Amino acid sequence: MHRFHIRRLDRDDASIFRDIRLEGLASHPEAFGASYEEELEYSEAQLGDRIESNAVFGGFADDGTLAGVIAVARSRGAKMRHIASIWGMYVRLEARGTGLSRLLMAAAVDEARTTCRSIRLSVVSSNRAAIRLYESFGFKAWAIDTEALKVGDVYHDETLMRLDTVS
Repeated sequence: MHRFHIRRLDRDDASIFRDIRLEGLASHPEAFGASYEEELEYSEAQLGDRIESNAVFGGFADDGTLAGVIAVARSRGAKMRHIASIWGMYVRLEARGTGLSRLLMAAAVDEARTTCRSIRLSVVSSNRAAIRLYESFGFKAWAIDTEALKVGDVYHDETLMRLDTVS
């Protein structure tokens, strides 16, 4: 049985965050708005700034390896501070099916709920497993963004989902 420890990453984790982020972007380019080539250009200091300006959570295996990540960004504008966006979720292949995705999602939702009344995310429409996970947390699809991403010559639709924390 796999056990994972979830903790918020800090600036000192920039290197391991970079490794897992680049792995996710290379393995599943259709699942991210960012590209491997663009992210490759970021310095460790820039990644440290990104970690500090967001709530980035890591799922660590018993041996200390970072097996998955997820991030929460709170909107900064005065009129949109009530909205949080979940981004960058990625779980390494060997940790899939272990419950780590659920633990990471719970950490992100708990973080977002502390200050925001609406949590939003987008997911490539073909990723049924991720959509089922998000729905299990109460997220509802509210739009389809057709041809949201282009990877090579292939367009991918994204499902926009939201969870309102106050009824």
